[in-house]
Amino acid sequence: MSLRMCEGHDWFHPDHFYSYVSLVVGVGEMGVAVVMLVRMAPPLPLIFLLMIHMVSSADWGVNYSSLHICAVKDSSVIISCTYKYPTVHQLMKVFWTKDPVKGAEFLDLSEDPEYSQRLQYLGDKQQNCTVRLSHVTEKDKHEYYFRIITDVREERWIGKPGVILSVTDLQLESPERVTEGDSVHLTCRSSCNLTDTPTFIWYRNSHTLTKEMIGDKLILDPVRREDAGRYRCAVHGHTLTSPEVYLNVTYPPRNVSVSTNYSGQLWLNSVSLMCISDSNPPALSFSWFEENQSSAVGSGQSFSAVQSGRFYCEAHNPHGAQRSDAVTVTVKGPRELFYICFGVVCGAAVFITMGIIWGIRRMKERKAKQQLDCSRRQDDKRKACDVDQPVYENATALQNGSDHCKPELDSSVYENLPNN
Repeated sequence: MSLRMCEGHDWFHPDHFYSYVSLVVGVGEMGVAVVMLVRMAPPLPLIFLLMIHMVSSADWGVNYSSLHICAVKDSSVIISCTYKYPTVHQLMKVFWTKDPVKGAEFLDLSEDPEYSQRLQYLGDKQQNCTVRLSHVTEKDKHEYYFRIITDVREERWIGKPGVILSVTDLQLESPERVTEGDSVHLTCRSSCNLTDTPTFIWYRNSHTLTKEMIGDKLILDPVRREDAGRYRCAVHGHTLTSPEVYLNVTYPPRNVSVSTNYSGQLWLNSVSLMCISDSNPPALSFSWFEENQSSAVGSGQSFSAVQSGRFYCEAHNPHGAQRSDAVTVTVKGPRELFYICFGVVCGAAVFITMGIIWGIRRMKERKAKQQLDCSRRQDDKRKACDVDQPVYENATALQNGSDHCKPELDSSVYENLPNN
């Protein structure tokens, strides 16, 4: 007698096709429906058939560790399972298949071009039927079954229900705009509950963050202006990341300062001042004040000071305002220019006058020195030619060429000398 299983273990007796009574019995944890063909005969054969069937179906089974698996796109999935079959049969083939079509043969996925390079059977032909599927995509979202084939054609088994595989990508949920000081939660979403308890990794501007994480959430409490940037998330051990989301953190003006175009010019009718600030959104309203005055003296990001004083600005945006430190401005107009020019001219005149006086004085000193030197030379000559002898004794000396001691011709002493 041969038995054939249907939806797990259906059977019929091939020799009896005449009148019968149908009996449906639920068998095993797989909820198998058994159709019994009973011939109008004494009850003993019926009891015998039932006993044989109960023993046979109890020897068949496929047990999956999980009936639902959620995997991240482009990751690897391991489907763990065990199986058993009647030891009286010889195991011919075991394989994984998907979405069986009624009336069609079950497809061995290891022979399918879409799976052959990605499917790896990790089990054996005894009881382990674990399989790994790599680089899963959206196309891999199916229900998968384990199939057992023995040497008896009518003795085959498929593990129903199968394992439903869902494939998800990652999406980052974030508020579009927050204000500095708020509590902000960023959430890394998947379209299904990931099977394994995942560890999420967070990135800001391509740098890995080490901030506090709770499950699939990144908490920024309080959020700071430095936290603004492009965020994305990933699951540890997987290459897939979510698309980037920009977190915009708004805050009031800070680091407000005043810059000036003054660079040491001698004359300025006015000084241009510029109010600079860091804020988000940028400050669009500016007010200018002179120190110790309550009312504003100007508005706008730039301001022209036409008089000397100490000035500061205030920058405003929807989240607040901040004032700068005061800067000292010195405005030099026409009157100041006149004073400056007058001072320059007077200084130059004094300098020139002093130079002239000094030059005249030097010339006088030089002339007096020359006269003194000449007088000294004449005195020396006189001493050398001093006449201690009678007047006529010098005549012979004069005739011999002593010209350096030659007396003046108009001297009365030498009027009677004979001319040679």
